Amino acid sequence: MNFLNQTFKRRRVLKIIGISAVGAITGGTLVNSFKHKVHKVHWQGISLGSPSEITIYHHERDKAESIIEKSVKRISYLENLFSLYKKDSQLSILNERGTLELPAPEMLNLMYLSKKYAKITNGAFDITVQPLWNIYKDSFAKFNRPPHEKVVTEALSLVNIDNISIEKNKIEYSVKGMSSTLNGIAQGYITDKISEIMIDSGIKNTLIQIGEYRGIGEHPEGRPWRLLISNPEHTSSIGALEFRNRAVATSAGMGTIFENSGKHNHIFDPKNGISPSNLLQTTVLAETATEADALSTAFLILDKTKSTKIAKDRNIGFEVLDNKRNRKIITII
Repeated sequence: MNFLNQTFKRRRVLKIIGISAVGAITGGTLVNSFKHKVHKVHWQGISLGSPSEITIYHHERDKAESIIEKSVKRISYLENLFSLYKKDSQLSILNERGTLELPAPEMLNLMYLSKKYAKITNGAFDITVQPLWNIYKDSFAKFNRPPHEKVVTEALSLVNIDNISIEKNKIEYSVKGMSSTLNGIAQGYITDKISEIMIDSGIKNTLIQIGEYRGIGEHPEGRPWRLLISNPEHTSSIGALEFRNRAVATSAGMGTIFENSGKHNHIFDPKNGISPSNLLQTTVLAETATEADALSTAFLILDKTKSTKIAKDRNIGFEVLDNKRNRKIITII
């Protein structure tokens, strides 16, 4: 399997199900009775390189349509900041020029958050690993093999989030040739921003998916949100997860692979430039989707002892799928 066929495999369907406080949806059907008619308002499109959709069930159609319109505009705006695939995005401009003048507040915020999680994980989470992606992509495309050790070493000289200078009016790389990817945190961040729109719009019981999941409140029936966790190949479930007022993110190296075995994939250890192999998948349950997104990526790289300490210190849920495909729940909240 060539990596070119896997470019969008890690992209999951974006789905927002907005539910008024007295209703619920199961399998697309309202399961509670309503005194007034409930309107279903739906949007489908492409966002972050994948098919996307928003569905809101609401008593007022005009209000639901307004919420969707605002959400779609917000997604588009944030995508134009963080996307690697849009040449005029702020991230692409930073990567091309090595500097970004007058960055948007959200770009500054996400860069600061990226540095925060790099520090929390002792560098395991590092957005400047994009040069590693580039050399692996090129080597497998041209020669169907991983890059030479010398090439990896050269790329590693460009990987260090501490070499990003962040000021109010400028973001700048201090080493020429650096580049970043926000794929390990941006989906969580956008999920949180759309969650804010839903909360501000008065939707109190909502499960949101924009690459990552975030549950606002609890299920309208008074029970926790319940999600089935997929295996890395997305062919079956490995179990369920229940939560209230929390976000969930799952990371797996098999999400995007360069060759059939999955040994070489999109997750890179910033210290050695190699894809880690100690775990197949990690799942994190945190207060925000941003944190869940970043830490689920870092926990694939860190050894379990260090990950467990971070999870306990930050009061987050953490579980893994090990190399023998055993699901192990490490911390519970």
